Amino acid sequence: MDFSENRQLLNDHRVWIISRGRYTRLDLSKVYEGLQTAFVIEYGISDLARYLINPEPIEIRKKLIGCEIRYVRSFPDKVRQRLRQAFPPGFSRLFKDGKIHAETLLTETDQSGPYLKDKGLRMHIEKIRSELRAYDPILKRLAGLEMSEISTIMGICEDMGGNRSMLNLKGTIEEKISYVATYLTKEVGVVLEKAHVSNGFFEMSGFDFSRYNPDNSHRLIKFYVNGTPRICVIGPDGRVEFWVEDCALINQMQLLEYSIRANPKFSRSLSLCAKGEAKALRLLFKKQLEIDYTKSPLPDLYRNLFETYRIETNKKNAIMRSLRNFQIGILFNYVPESHGGRKKPFTNVSVIHDVKALEPIKADLPEIYSIIKRMASASEAGRFYLLDSMKGYAND
Repeated sequence: MDFSENRQLLNDHRVWIISRGRYTRLDLSKVYEGLQTAFVIEYGISDLARYLINPEPIEIRKKLIGCEIRYVRSFPDKVRQRLRQAFPPGFSRLFKDGKIHAETLLTETDQSGPYLKDKGLRMHIEKIRSELRAYDPILKRLAGLEMSEISTIMGICEDMGGNRSMLNLKGTIEEKISYVATYLTKEVGVVLEKAHVSNGFFEMSGFDFSRYNPDNSHRLIKFYVNGTPRICVIGPDGRVEFWVEDCALINQMQLLEYSIRANPKFSRSLSLCAKGEAKALRLLFKKQLEIDYTKSPLPDLYRNLFETYRIETNKKNAIMRSLRNFQIGILFNYVPESHGGRKKPFTNVSVIHDVKALEPIKADLPEIYSIIKRMASASEAGRFYLLDSMKGYAND
């Protein structure tokens, strides 16, 4: 897909990620010192792709639901701790601490119930909840703490999907207690280093879909310096906006683009977010799902092939064994808008399969192999096709 095809794509898909790369000559004097005009591979990327690969910090919103209080260890307890480390695990119970060194305080987070369509009634209920905060046992416990006994306090947050995480609080013990007391049960800002949290895992809740413009296209270029690939996003003036240090991120964006184009259910889930009908939570690329289709229901693609072509049982088994290898799962976690009851996180999964996994059947089943290969989409990430699609609520 080139840049002109991006426009056509928008007619079919509300959300897009990355265009096909094209070779072009570009003046790199503003990009990399010592380089002049050279051949580069240039891609168009969307607002969403720019957010996902950007190395700058992001802020997300989570509800503060409690805290963890860590107490100062007394000298005798420090001695007991060293003894536990010195003796075998079976003897650790002989050196128990004299007092608790950590205390977790959590407020009630389950506010499930029928959705109230009347705005005035909803506001009235929220006002009552706000007034009842003063009687929350956590606030009473915080007010009675002995400052000198506390080592530190960590906040505990929860997102829309019910996922909890710790929040580092700044300032003195008094300031940390005041922060928890002020913002308990309220949304707070949590700063992450970047949207790409860890290998294959992206935080999506920091992206503002209300500002997403499918007509926007940012310039991503890839070139080589002494045989080493360098990737960056450049602005209209040709200067670097940011560098992309991990080349695998580009492959993941290409796989995500393919998933949107090949899997209508996956595409619709992102479209819901773009239309404000759902809240994005997380995106995960998971290698080696290892779904065993000798035990799980066969994907529609292969069930149709088995019905159309007369394939011997042993060869069918060979195909199903090959399906287990070189799988990549793309999981998108989001919360649809609910009009009744508690909002529940929903997950759409695309199972992408590398054609090279089918090499063992190529000689015995050349026609099947050829059909699958023609279906597959080739990119720098490899030659993949949509093997399977799944969806469901997180707690199902």
